[in-house]
Amino acid sequence: MKISSISFIEPPVYHEFPPLYEGLGLPELSSFIQQRFEFAYTLGKAERTGLASIRFYKRQGDFEVHIPDKMPGVGPMKLRELKGLLLEKAKTAFIENIESEPEKGKVYYAEFRRPRKDAE
Repeated sequence: MKISSISFIEPPVYHEFPPLYEGLGLPELSSFIQQRFEFAYTLGKAERTGLASIRFYKRQGDFEVHIPDKMPGVGPMKLRELKGLLLEKAKTAFIENIESEPEKGKVYYAEFRRPRKDAE
């Protein structure tokens, strides 16, 4: 498996969670920066394309690649290998995009608590 090209399709977006959720220690509820990209890869003799996103979890300092759609010919082991290759290729460019982006898009998540029974 070989990655032929990677091109970012939108600017980095900051996803901010309230401190209540940050304290739970769950990575999926931690603030992160995400950027989507397209990539071309070769699997055997066939060249295919796909969409993915790279995330940087601020609190943990971890990078992850998420591939939302199933990819033909890619099972669990090849998917892990593909994510590793994509992370290796996209990480440096992603960091540069974060540092050079003048206007940052932000997404805020709110707290969803049930109202107290005595409150109206």
